[in-house]
Amino acid sequence: MLYSVRSPTLIRVYGAYGVSLEPEFRLEDIPLLRRGWTIALAHVRGGGELGRQWYAGGKGFNKHNSIADLLACTRYLLEKNWSEASKLALTGASAGGLVVGAALNAEPSYFRAAALHVPFVDPLSSMLDPDLPLTGVEVSEWGNPLANLQDYDAISRYAPYDNIKACLSADTPMPSILVTAGGQDKRVSVWQPAKWVARMRSKAGYSTPTATKHGSSSKLLFLASANAGHFHSYNSSSDDSDVHDNSDFIAAHALRNAFFITETSE
Repeated sequence: MLYSVRSPTLIRVYGAYGVSLEPEFRLEDIPLLRRGWTIALAHVRGGGELGRQWYAGGKGFNKHNSIADLLACTRYLLEKNWSEASKLALTGASAGGLVVGAALNAEPSYFRAAALHVPFVDPLSSMLDPDLPLTGVEVSEWGNPLANLQDYDAISRYAPYDNIKACLSADTPMPSILVTAGGQDKRVSVWQPAKWVARMRSKAGYSTPTATKHGSSSKLLFLASANAGHFHSYNSSSDDSDVHDNSDFIAAHALRNAFFITETSE
């Protein structure tokens, strides 16, 4: 490969519901691109990029393949010198946040920073609660741990909240993490990212600033907006576009960019 400059790189991932992650124009990425960043799209199983079989290979009992594919994409970027761990950032929203959280549990040293927006990081508790509004319709995507022991075991093996390790130390670099949530989110309730952040602070070691091999402390920031919905817009469940307020969306992504730039520059 001729490209050998290890530029700051942002990996974006989703990998669920058969949704294809397209190389589309995204306004929020302009500040990074102007600073020489590379944007990489990880097409993992669970998405729809390669058809129905690709989607089926990353849903339900096969969800672990989404995480494995993301880690394989990351290793490729590092091995081919597209970037390096001290300049590599990762982001995912909603179901993509699940993949990001699981990847951080598995290989934290691969990344310098990560941003999880309204992340679905506690799938086991969610799918075990039939009173939640979306649990019934989500069974086809995640499985039914209430009725099927195999589904329970499968989810418990990859669920970010249930697999946090006590691994933050001076010898074990952990990425800095930014998590956002919306108080009006009907898809991923605010308690999910909030409890994940709390457990990361108590169990993974983020409650005590610890210098990493990159020379800076690993941070864990949590931003919850009381009025924001699933897409960081006010009243996002409304069908009336006139009542949408994008200030939370703009603020969240401005913070994300400043966070990434700061963490990869230290």
